[in-house]
Amino acid sequence: MIRTTVLICLLAAPCKAVAQSPLPLGAAERINAIFAPYDRDGSPGYAVAVLKEGRIAFERGYGRADLDCNAPITPQTVFHLASLSKQFTAAAVALLVLDGRLSLETPVAAYFPQVARFGADMRLKHLVYFTSGLPEYTSQPRENGDPWFTAYRFTVDEAIDATLRAKALKFAPGTQWDYSNVNYMILAKIVERVSGMSLAQFLQIRVFRPLGMLRTLVDDDTTVIIPNRATGYADRGDPDIARQLNAIGFTVHSGTGYMRLVRNSPHYGGSGVFSTVEDLAKWDENFYTHALGGLAFTTQMLARCRFQHPKDNDALGLVFGDYKGRTMIWFSGGDIDASTYMARLPDLHLTVICLSNILKGDAEGKAMQVIGIVVP
Repeated sequence: MIRTTVLICLLAAPCKAVAQSPLPLGAAERINAIFAPYDRDGSPGYAVAVLKEGRIAFERGYGRADLDCNAPITPQTVFHLASLSKQFTAAAVALLVLDGRLSLETPVAAYFPQVARFGADMRLKHLVYFTSGLPEYTSQPRENGDPWFTAYRFTVDEAIDATLRAKALKFAPGTQWDYSNVNYMILAKIVERVSGMSLAQFLQIRVFRPLGMLRTLVDDDTTVIIPNRATGYADRGDPDIARQLNAIGFTVHSGTGYMRLVRNSPHYGGSGVFSTVEDLAKWDENFYTHALGGLAFTTQMLARCRFQHPKDNDALGLVFGDYKGRTMIWFSGGDIDASTYMARLPDLHLTVICLSNILKGDAEGKAMQVIGIVVP
């Protein structure tokens, strides 16, 4: 996992599907072979896109978005992005920083005074880079005794309150790294307090609409109808999942096929964004064109920060990695209704996106197989 520089591309047009974008000979057939077991009726599956030099070089859906009506997955199917959502929460923070309305050095206690009782110097940057020391909300009991499980309803505010009731931090801010969703839930609420808008409204106005991401939204109201939504599924024969569901009061009948899994909790910040591979292509291309926010926004999104621990490959909702000696910027996600992965190789101007409505869909593993095919 290595350092990189921001690359500038003169292409300003949005991504669009064309047949001419070069991929290795036979790449489409080899990609199809990876997902062939899911490309049938009665199976959930995947949407996959390969972006090359500002264009969609390959896109296809495999399997079904909704097994009740056998609706097929297509490149226009809307998936829960799970933790891929974090980069959009981070984008809202970055835009407010560029507006001069926020600073990564701002104390968290300025917006959440409860943090002061921990007696620690916690800044916004500690939330962004997962080094705040705050315990994850799931490690604290719910006041009503229900489990922290997205099939149950709980809100961002309830999750944050649970974390802030903890007796102590796990460590002093900046001294260790600890991935957790509550960091980005708190950032989402700070964005709302500073902007005077919900995170959903802010991102629609400042990010999604300007980039033409017309099928993308923050699902902070689970009663909302999302056209072309992919429903989540798990293998009905998976004893581990059945056991977990039974333990929290679900009756799961044994048998073959799939069990339907529904996200009922409207929490967001660390997750909650719904999108398509085609909309994500438009977001990805902005890292080259800088059409939204200019070069300053891209630079802020890719900024890394050193703390008192050795991990320094995080950016804003993104991670710097390495693929066979090339810089790769990636993030993955997983929730009850999704498995997601997105990886960009900037020196090749190439990105692979894989979204699945299978709980244990291993979108990351599938995407890495695709990268192995399309990287020369």
